[in-house]
Amino acid sequence: MARKRATVVEEKIAAMWPDRDVDEIKAILGRYGAGRETVWGRRRVHLAALKLCDGDLEKLARYVEMANRDYRDLVAYAEYPEASRLGFVGMAKLSEAEARAVRRRDKQQYQRWLKR
Repeated sequence: MARKRATVVEEKIAAMWPDRDVDEIKAILGRYGAGRETVWGRRRVHLAALKLCDGDLEKLARYVEMANRDYRDLVAYAEYPEASRLGFVGMAKLSEAEARAVRRRDKQQYQRWLKR
């Protein structure tokens, strides 16, 4: 029987907790989004929670709870940390070139994290 290819979420779990059961971590993540959102939407929120928890299971559970209330801040902090710190007003004060540079750095940091 062919083995199912691991999803990016499962790959991140295995990298972050090599000695833990993937299903244990997936159960925590599964508390978010059942019956809501698209599969990609759930995956995006799951990845955001994994990134921000930095390997701490208690933080992971808290981020999942946060996402159930409103996932947007969680995703923003994970994917756009510099822009999130600056906020809407701070970003509006930047020149177009500076704002593009912030968005580029944010994209690069997230892509680097995904590849780890």
